Amino acid sequence: MSGMGQDVNPSEPGTEQAAAGRLLDLVRSFVTTHVSWKPLFIGAVITGDDRMRLYFRSPERDRTYGVDVLISHTGPGLLGSLVSPAFLANEHLHQPSDDPHCDVTVDLTDY
Repeated sequence: MSGMGQDVNPSEPGTEQAAAGRLLDLVRSFVTTHVSWKPLFIGAVITGDDRMRLYFRSPERDRTYGVDVLISHTGPGLLGSLVSPAFLANEHLHQPSDDPHCDVTVDLTDY
């Protein structure tokens, strides 16, 4: 029974904690008094070693956006663009989604 219960692909020590800490910092930056014309931050999930998907609800459309970002590249410019209704409404950025939590995805991993 040796090896049972062990992680097959263990992550680097501290990697998961660092990603979770960065995610919490991002969540804190999005939690604010709701303004009716701004996208509403509704959640996030870590999707890889340096990747996460942030979820926003459109104030003007009946649509939820899943925005893929690199955790290590989330700075003020990216965060400012995510709370802009015009940025998420840019349909040139939208991709079909197979994620049950969002209608479209926006890949900002190159941002």
